Formats: sequence, structure tokens, C-alpha cells
Amino acid sequence: MLNHFLFRSKKSKDLAAKVYRVTGVNPSKIRIYREALKHSSTTKREDTDNVVDNERLEFLGDAILDAVVAELLFLRFPKKDEGFLTEMRTRIVNREQMGDMAHKLGLVEFMEVKHDLLGNKSAMKTIAGNALEALIGAIYLDKGYATAKSFIVKRMVAQYLDIDKLMLTTVSYKAVFMKWLQQQRKQISWEHEVDTSKRTTLHKVSMSIDGELWFVEENASRKKAEELCCEKACRRLDLTT
Repeated sequence: MLNHFLFRSKKSKDLAAKVYRVTGVNPSKIRIYREALKHSSTTKREDTDNVVDNERLEFLGDAILDAVVAELLFLRFPKKDEGFLTEMRTRIVNREQMGDMAHKLGLVEFMEVKHDLLGNKSAMKTIAGNALEALIGAIYLDKGYATAKSFIVKRMVAQYLDIDKLMLTTVSYKAVFMKWLQQQRKQISWEHEVDTSKRTTLHKVSMSIDGELWFVEENASRKKAEELCCEKACRRLDLTT
């Protein structure tokens, strides 16, 4: 029993040291951080520590991240309108950016993820981005809003984002729409068909949301066809790009 306690204590200290290295925060409630870094692929019913996965913390962290970035942009661009601020926030907190930042912070090195997923770069980018949002939620619960805000502003935005450069980039309709889906807790699914009967190969994609067909598009590029579907969705929902 004593050996088990010492083992768990060492694991907690190791995790606390890693969290501090990434965030600059000394954890008080280490269990919350363990939960933040635990992907649902590793969850088992027989888990004895009662840690489920990081999805609830991801939901919380996402809301805090949006609030902090909204305030940051509001103060930095006092003469810009709501449309510009919304677009810039989307450019900062989209899934691509969050995944990249999680990797740069070294978060992936100590996340709990099913081994089979580690070789899937696309999946790992999403998983890492979600874990980063969950980590923000953990910091908030452990240390409060001011500490969570400091981590976002000083460690994430200041070190890894060039806001002036982001102003010159464009955001895909798909990135905007995927952000909306995440916020609304809706599921997207795609069906893909290839037509080689003509001189130019056509990719036909069907986009469904929560099982309901929304749009169908054809294009020489599958990626472009998906982008066209998302563009229509953004226009339907009046989402700012």
C-alpha cells in the first residue's frame, strides 16, 4: 500500500513539473490537470481514479479562451467593428491554430492518448488542440480566471501568435464552420463519391449535420468541394469569415 502511494505521489510530482514547464503554473489540484490531458480514447470503465476524460474541461476552457481573446482584441483594436473582431478571434482560436500551439508548447509529449492515434497527424492536431482548451479549463478551476488569462495572453498569444500577420491571412469557410459546430456540439459527416466517367475527375461530397443532409457539391478537388459546402453553411448561418 505504501509503495502504491509513493508511486502515485511520484507520478503526480512528475505531472506537476511538466504542467509548470508548459504553463508557468504550479498546480494545486493535480487531478484536474490529469483529467485535462486524458483523451477519451484511453477511458475505461474500470478506471480507479475516477478520471473520465477531458471533454467537460475542454468545453469550459473554450469559453474562457473566447472571452480572453475577445477582450484582448477589443482593447487592441478600439476602432474596429464587431465583424472584424469576430473574424480575428476566429483566426486565433480555430482548430488549426490550437493544434499548432499545443504541439509548440510540448503538450503532446505527456498527454494520455491511445497509442494507435499517435501516428495520425490530423487526428492528433485536433486532440492536442482540445487538450489545450481543457488545460485552460483546469487552470481556471485550480487558480482562477486571472491565472488562466495570464497563461493565454503571455504563453500562448505573446509567444506563438503574430496578430498583425494573422490580419493579412484568410480563414477558410470550413474552419469557421467547424468552430461553430464545436460550439453547438453538433456532429458533421461527409460522404464522398468519385466520378471518373468524364475527362476531368469529379469529387462529389455530401455534408450532413447530425444526420441531416445540408449540401452537396462537386469539384475537381475534394477539398474544394468540402469548402464550397462549408461556404454555403456559413452563409446560411450568417457566420462571419
